[in-house]
Amino acid sequence: MTDISAPAFAARRARRRAIRGFTLIELLVAITLGLFLLIGLITLVVSNVTNRSELDKSARQIESGRHAIHVLAGDLQNAGYFGIAATTEYTGVLPAICPAAVADMGYVPKTSPGISTVPLPVYAATAVPGCIDHVVPNTAILVVSRIHTKPILASAKVATETYMQLSNCATDILPFGVAAGSASFPLLNKDCSAVSPLRKVVHRIYFLSSCNECGSDTTPTLKVAELVNGAIAITPLSEGIENLQYDYGIDMDGDGAPDCYTSNPSAPPATETAACPATTPPHVWTDATANWTSVMAVRIHLLARNVDKSAGWSDGSKYDMGLASGQVGPFADAFKRHVYSTTVRLYNGSGQREQP
Repeated sequence: MTDISAPAFAARRARRRAIRGFTLIELLVAITLGLFLLIGLITLVVSNVTNRSELDKSARQIESGRHAIHVLAGDLQNAGYFGIAATTEYTGVLPAICPAAVADMGYVPKTSPGISTVPLPVYAATAVPGCIDHVVPNTAILVVSRIHTKPILASAKVATETYMQLSNCATDILPFGVAAGSASFPLLNKDCSAVSPLRKVVHRIYFLSSCNECGSDTTPTLKVAELVNGAIAITPLSEGIENLQYDYGIDMDGDGAPDCYTSNPSAPPATETAACPATTPPHVWTDATANWTSVMAVRIHLLARNVDKSAGWSDGSKYDMGLASGQVGPFADAFKRHVYSTTVRLYNGSGQREQP
């Protein structure tokens, strides 16, 4: 019999153990530990994906709300710009919401100084006009009138667009001309020798639509209907805007500063005018055109929500939407919301009334 030394025997046992592998108990323990690690990893990944998705939703909502406020405020600041000097007096008239011709927009030049008419800078539609559709009920429809701030040469005009040409020459019969680009524009500039440049007429209707791509989705969207090439063209601006209201600052004493706010200059509610200060002479609230002429500032109240729902979210908040709607909410859905508000001064109207 061969005598096996202790070291050799220990080595042989180690080789047998290595050949034998794991026991069943060891394998089950390893699998269980692996499952716990896998569950933890999956939970972490799902949590990160969910958090990233919510951050993306919030970022889109914030971007949409800020973009909507930026667009509205920028256009309102330029509302009423007709390229005229502060000493020039034109009468403001209510424009047609959906103009079919140049005259419908309120541009009527006359030979007698001081009685030519231009459209009011801002005006709210009291009913849904025929040139827009899918309007969200009980939301404001605002019309902004002005001319483009960038002039063009008469040689660069487009036949189907509408332009305004101003005259600063005393020998011209008319103070301005407004016509399609196919017409001639003979008015002269201040030195009465060169033809004045043209400025495109801007007529925009801001409203909330119940859909972005109507027929494909039901996402409330801020849209603008603009007079382009002689027809109304509708363009989406910001998705997820589900409520839009305005308060209008009325200058009651003629100094260019808003003295009182109302939700409807066409027919101001008595509950709102009762809180306004007394002036001498008293402000006549029954004259809709005079009220709109005296609008010197606009407060914008805009409610934006996420485009997609957030699982498990319950919106129990209330949101202040100004004089017209007061507080709205809570909402029985899974959309996250945020309200955006700002006050915009109408520089072109208020600047002409300012007193030194």
